[in-house]
Amino acid sequence: MQLPKQSTLAAVAAQAVKTAACPSVRLCSRRKLQQRAMKRSQTTQQRSQRQAVRALEAEADVEEPSTQKKRGRKKSSRPPLPSPAAYQQTVKNSFALGGLGLHTGEYATVLVMPAHADEGRYFVRVPLGTNSHLFSLEEDVVRDLEDDLEPEENTEEEDALQLELYYKFLQAQAEGFDGAFDEYIANEIAQPVIDSIPEEDIPEEILERTPEDMGVDAHLDSVSEHPHARYCTTLGEGEDRVQSVEHLLSALEACGVDNARIEIEGGPEVPIIDGSALSWAIDLHATGLVPAQTLEPGKDSRTDKVIRHVLAPKKQLTVRRDDAFITFFPEGTQRLTYGIDESREATIIGKQWMSWSPGEDHHYRWAIAPARSYHPSLQAIMTLRQQGMVRGGTDACAIVGYGDRWYEPQRVRFMDDEPVRHKMLDLIGDLSLLADKGHAGLPLGHVIAYKADHEMHVEFAKKLKASCGPADVVAAEKA
Repeated sequence: MQLPKQSTLAAVAAQAVKTAACPSVRLCSRRKLQQRAMKRSQTTQQRSQRQAVRALEAEADVEEPSTQKKRGRKKSSRPPLPSPAAYQQTVKNSFALGGLGLHTGEYATVLVMPAHADEGRYFVRVPLGTNSHLFSLEEDVVRDLEDDLEPEENTEEEDALQLELYYKFLQAQAEGFDGAFDEYIANEIAQPVIDSIPEEDIPEEILERTPEDMGVDAHLDSVSEHPHARYCTTLGEGEDRVQSVEHLLSALEACGVDNARIEIEGGPEVPIIDGSALSWAIDLHATGLVPAQTLEPGKDSRTDKVIRHVLAPKKQLTVRRDDAFITFFPEGTQRLTYGIDESREATIIGKQWMSWSPGEDHHYRWAIAPARSYHPSLQAIMTLRQQGMVRGGTDACAIVGYGDRWYEPQRVRFMDDEPVRHKMLDLIGDLSLLADKGHAGLPLGHVIAYKADHEMHVEFAKKLKASCGPADVVAAEKA
């Protein structure tokens, strides 16, 4: 039997478990689990194996998902998928993630915290040592794209683990599981670890935003000029500057987090992690959302919900650059359509189109968040590196075209259209900057983009905002 590579078995299993089961939520049980998973006393492969074994042990206490479907699945205890609401929301508890910035190569820890209603989403740079204890990264798992490391031979114990994982996957397929191996590892093995952790409803104190600690708003007015504006979105200037905010903001906007204090420690760039928004979406799912507490005088902060508003432009608008364009059409729902054309450089990507509506289609967590960044070729990556970018890029944060095939096909999560799904992810993140004081970022209407980039996304959002007046803002519940 030809088994998949070790990296797509024990290593991918371990990464799925680490990401899904150990978000650094401020809950004692989760923190202890993460500390156990992050011990550095053994080699990377030994740690990976230990995490995968822990997932299998946790699975042994949970009835197999495919069997549950046939017998009638019991009501799940996991929290509902986070989604936008008619009122402003925030995260129930803080959570942290850390990693390298894609372009700067600097390590940073990001802590997403609850915020009050009408404060919106904002970034605050904090001193070293503030939050770094909440998340630790296994340094030796990071490998640069230019490295050419030969895979180490597996031990007998690791081979046994690979076989067990793979046979479980084959058994699940025979019983009706319809998905790739990494989906099986993440959803059917790692997810029960989350479900097995008892919830602790510990109220978290919300820090009130003060004039001395304003940071930078995740708003169009905060977008700063940057030489690489086509490739990432940057907010603020000087010591307040935060780079590559689009993936995190995409997850917050699509999952309904209207208000959040985002502390970033270390480098100025939000970590690239695996090149997608999946880690953010998973932690938002595990943490859950609550109505944002109001500070308005005369209202009860515990019970009074603050109405959420949505921008509903009434005029068509188009922004063009050569053959690229972004157009807005008034419509009664939020809808996004994106098109790309990489036919000349990567026929494996070719021409792709995707249309997605948050109120009608599969949830962002499943349809958009897992899509990784992409490059049409290895030469495209080298060109960016020569221009001073992707200095923190690892072999796990992007999928790369190689003519009529993928350079590492085992990393592709959506074989037919992952690149255009990622462009959709980026567009959501940049349109989230339309949000103002805790209200929606995505406009009510149909946005169609073709061959655009971050710079065009921001230009379009600014012109759309300028074309609207007070009459173009409606309550989300009426949208």
